[in-house]
Amino acid sequence: MNISSNQIVYSEHGIDECFEYKDGRGRVPDGNAVGYEIQDHDLAGAYNTLILFEDIIYSKYDHQYWDNYELEHDVDRIII
Repeated sequence: MNISSNQIVYSEHGIDECFEYKDGRGRVPDGNAVGYEIQDHDLAGAYNTLILFEDIIYSKYDHQYWDNYELEHDVDRIII
């Protein structure tokens, strides 16, 4: 199978779906590749399918959850 660079999909937190690592390491950071798209055809025409890399899953949590989680676990956060 050949994959071109224009098929690679990257995580864009706040814009697209949330992705997380299967092993529980947390949310996939912005800019990391999460998978690739393949184009297929059916009677309605062409469509794209996202194939996630083996270590990535769709997150069961939303953007607000991850924003709060990362804020709570920020070791550099100063509480006044």
